[in-house]
Amino acid sequence: MQIHVVQKGDSLYKISQFYNLPWQEIAAVNALGAQDVLTVGQTLLIPAPFIYKAKKGDTLETVASKLGVTVFELKQANPGSDDKPLKEGQTLNVPQKRKRTLTINAFAEPSEKSRENFKKAAKALSYISLFSYEVNENGDLKPLDDSSFLREIKNENVRPLISITTIKDGAFSQELATTILKSPEISNKVIENTVMIMKEKGYVGVNVDFEYIGRQNKERYNRFLRNITDRMHKEGYVATTALAPKIKEKQKGVWYEGHDYKAHGQTVDYVILMTYEWGYSGGPPLPVSPINEVKKVLDYAVTAIPRSKILMGINLYGYDWTLPYVQGGPQAEALSPAQALQLAGKRKTAVQYAEGVQAPYYEYWDKEKKQHKVWFEDFRSMKAKFDLIDEYRLGGASFWNLAFNYPGLWNYLQDRYTIRFQ
Repeated sequence: MQIHVVQKGDSLYKISQFYNLPWQEIAAVNALGAQDVLTVGQTLLIPAPFIYKAKKGDTLETVASKLGVTVFELKQANPGSDDKPLKEGQTLNVPQKRKRTLTINAFAEPSEKSRENFKKAAKALSYISLFSYEVNENGDLKPLDDSSFLREIKNENVRPLISITTIKDGAFSQELATTILKSPEISNKVIENTVMIMKEKGYVGVNVDFEYIGRQNKERYNRFLRNITDRMHKEGYVATTALAPKIKEKQKGVWYEGHDYKAHGQTVDYVILMTYEWGYSGGPPLPVSPINEVKKVLDYAVTAIPRSKILMGINLYGYDWTLPYVQGGPQAEALSPAQALQLAGKRKTAVQYAEGVQAPYYEYWDKEKKQHKVWFEDFRSMKAKFDLIDEYRLGGASFWNLAFNYPGLWNYLQDRYTIRFQ
């Protein structure tokens, strides 16, 4: 599929005429309803294959760049074409691309909203990690009301992973992690309880997400991961882990120091890099996953972890900040891509795109005459992330999380990749 950026004066009908496609097809692939109004700067997926109509001054080189293909591929799809300037209105066949095979995971809490969004995403998912079974000081796991969601997951042929965390009272606890990891007895109990729940409920693997554990727990955590992975493999299950976004081995900070990239890469089947939250609810207005920062993490990660094991984390959300930003002031509100576009349309503001960080944004004034800034995700920023996955030859992607709705994304994933289901 190709990506179209809505211009002033565009309508769904006008866009359909340009691409020589029924408007209903464009509406369907983008999950647009009759009530949806296009916003300047919004991105739309254009179903492939389609015919490209040359504009004044177009050449094969400029068209290939627009379509994200090579000149050679464009010539193959259009025998007899040459490098001369194309005639305005001349039609060109858009070439099909070869598909890579990726492993795709998404996190989800067992809420009604997540279950509804899962139905749209299921066709593009290898795994879904249900978040989360919280481990306590005794090695027991706090129950999660996931039974009905699991039935829906299995009906869609998606493989469910149980996500275990050291969350206590709503936040990751270093003290709790230390209690568990210091004690072989408690650690083993965590593993046994995890396997028991997996067998009872039909999970096929585990995602271990122990965060903010600190440097003193690094080797203890490595040992725990080796033990739980060995047990998973004996049972025929897979083991995955979530890693803080480090850019070097000895990165300072409690979030980073307990996560040993090399050890995780040698142990588990997949590592999920949490390559997001540069822009976060309590911080200043920034893109959530600026591509230049994500790239720094990948540059280090591929030196320590086999590329085929890496699932790059991708956020399904953005934030709406009230300006001026004041540290300790009101937190930014999380928005899905669909909500961000609806808000832009309501406030009659155009979406801008920052090429350096590959992220869309806009500003607006609310009814109280307060200025806001919104950073979010669109098909351009998603394409930039998938381009990185391809450039670094990674194993796949992991999305956080299905509480946020982006239905068109799953169509794009299916069009661009073959999804690994085994």
